[in-house]
Amino acid sequence: MNNWKNAVAILVIMSFLFPLGSHETNAASKYVKLELQWEDGRINHIETLLKDGVTYGSFFSLGSNAGLHWEMESDKTAVLKRNQKRIVVHMGSGIAEVDGKEVDMGREPVWYISHLYVPIRFLASALEGEVANQDTKTGKVTVTGLNNYTDTIYGSMMGYNYTIRAGKGDLEITNVYTGQKTSIPLGIKDINLNTHVLNLNFKGTNKNLLVVTIEYSNRKSGEHDLYTLVFKNQGLIRKTVAHGLKEQHETLKPDGTIQLIDDKNIRIIDDGTGDVLEVIAR
Repeated sequence: MNNWKNAVAILVIMSFLFPLGSHETNAASKYVKLELQWEDGRINHIETLLKDGVTYGSFFSLGSNAGLHWEMESDKTAVLKRNQKRIVVHMGSGIAEVDGKEVDMGREPVWYISHLYVPIRFLASALEGEVANQDTKTGKVTVTGLNNYTDTIYGSMMGYNYTIRAGKGDLEITNVYTGQKTSIPLGIKDINLNTHVLNLNFKGTNKNLLVVTIEYSNRKSGEHDLYTLVFKNQGLIRKTVAHGLKEQHETLKPDGTIQLIDDKNIRIIDDGTGDVLEVIAR
């Protein structure tokens, strides 16, 4: 008898947490395959919801894949945002907001098994993509051209966090223990991860120097800009920038020296001291 009372109590509590209404469904629904093709070259295969002939995408999952932050601003308002990008949906309403403009989604958002879903055609468009194909037999949906709004690249090494923000294009170094920050100008402008790849790598030398390389490469042309920073005892001792490289560049040489390349020269420096041993014209 007590077990039955406990079960009823749980159901009552759940009814308050997830009230039945137009924004939640227990109606017949099924999952179908969704292929997401991103402008940055990624391809994801996930499951999405098909209900009453309409395909829905997971609001928070797709938003996170797009590099957007999500939150519930209230019990009935969900938001995806980053910088100028902002997508807002309201429970019980088919009208959403995309970057300050009202957009008709065609259907209301749906809560299904603790996930929030919205029509995939709306969500694809809000992320600057489109539904390219929908298989009538299997229900599989293919979405192309989705944008990545990530604007911050992170790395960490030996108690320091290294951050590059699209808005500045500089390298910000933070001591994780003291919070002290240092900014190193790089001059990377208009960072866009939909058209370029930005990689941040760390290598320690035999004599305890730290070599940080940052490669910003164009997906189409294959050209890349290489930024090389050499640190000694956490202090920057060398910095070079080489623009428009066609091939990879090996910074650490087998003989233990460090090879720094810029637009005009290649400098061979000594490990440990950082002294220039030789300068070679490119």
